[in-house]
Amino acid sequence: MMNPIKAILVDDEAHARNALRGLLNQNFSHVEIVGEAENVPQTVKLIAQSKPDVVFLDIEMPGYSGIELLDFFQEDARNFHIIFVTAYNEFALKAFELSAVDYLLKPTRPEFVERALKKIDKITPATKKVLFSTLQSNFQNKELNRIAFQVADGIISASIDDVIFLKADSSYTHIFFRDKTKITVSKTLLEYNSLEETGKFFRLNRSHIINIENVVKVSRKEGGFVKMITGHEISATVEQRQKLLKFFEGQVY
Repeated sequence: MMNPIKAILVDDEAHARNALRGLLNQNFSHVEIVGEAENVPQTVKLIAQSKPDVVFLDIEMPGYSGIELLDFFQEDARNFHIIFVTAYNEFALKAFELSAVDYLLKPTRPEFVERALKKIDKITPATKKVLFSTLQSNFQNKELNRIAFQVADGIISASIDDVIFLKADSSYTHIFFRDKTKITVSKTLLEYNSLEETGKFFRLNRSHIINIENVVKVSRKEGGFVKMITGHEISATVEQRQKLLKFFEGQVY
């Protein structure tokens, strides 16, 4: 049996709150809805009054966006979890994924709510701090500039520019950084395919996703390679090297 959870629902649209309330009441008896709000200022007051365990928070609202709720609380005062709720927004979804923060896509489904509730139950205060900081950076700069990696002993937040390449290793992925350090995460390389959508990463072969901005040479020779700024040389097919060369053509002086 899952532990009781006190929750508040935040959305500027009443019908969206009604739909989420109905879903929670019908499928999650351990979740007690202790309040609802339709904007960020109301939410700040409601959090102080009800001290919820989790806030189901809409992203796009008039006045302040849902992300800006974090600005109203000092890091050590964020004694609640947030499950972000959003309609389809390409930038927001990428920001959530890169920041390793869970979210629900409207209209949501019970299995996704269950997954989100189970996930937040395992998040420590230190981990939450890193995740929120990464997410805020991506939204405040309106650019996907940081990524959170979950390692064995916590979360590492890194600048996307510092990531040189990712290498597949069965059900694990090794991430190599500009300072020549390396970390390993228990995710497959396939789970990082969304990095390509940032415009900074390129799948070089089945085992490697590279940061285009950290490429220093693309070899044209038979059995050639791509050389990274750290000195790593990664083999690539003629077809993939041609795609890279085409990308760089407009930058050749």
